[in-house]
Amino acid sequence: MKNIIILTHGDFSKGIAQSSRYILGTVDNMTALSITLNETIQEIQNMIESAWKDFNNEEPTIIVTDLPGGSTTRTAIQCVAEHKDFYLISGLNLGLLLELIMLDLTKDDQTNLELLRSIVENARESITLVNDIRVDETDDLEGEL
Repeated sequence: MKNIIILTHGDFSKGIAQSSRYILGTVDNMTALSITLNETIQEIQNMIESAWKDFNNEEPTIIVTDLPGGSTTRTAIQCVAEHKDFYLISGLNLGLLLELIMLDLTKDDQTNLELLRSIVENARESITLVNDIRVDETDDLEGEL
């Protein structure tokens, strides 16, 4: 088990959470938080802390943000520093989120880090400029598209 907090600018978090539910059905222990230009860093931290407390369990928590250098990530870094079982991944996309939802974390930090690194690598490898695929390779993709 694990908790997932999606933290993005605008309503991206709500939309991607909804998309994941369309694909997987009910998703337990996941919440979508959105920030605007109005929230302070402290208010965003309070949003994260409140979401974490609402899970009401002692499972590891993954915070997923949209932009690696954005205010969502910079704020989440502070929360991760305060909680032993928090993990932070930035660069949110639907494939990444689906893998995180299906992931089972353990109580072992090193095992969790290895699992999360693998998922991040999978997400990196899944990004494709389709124009670069050779024409003769497109026959192989017809079933996938």
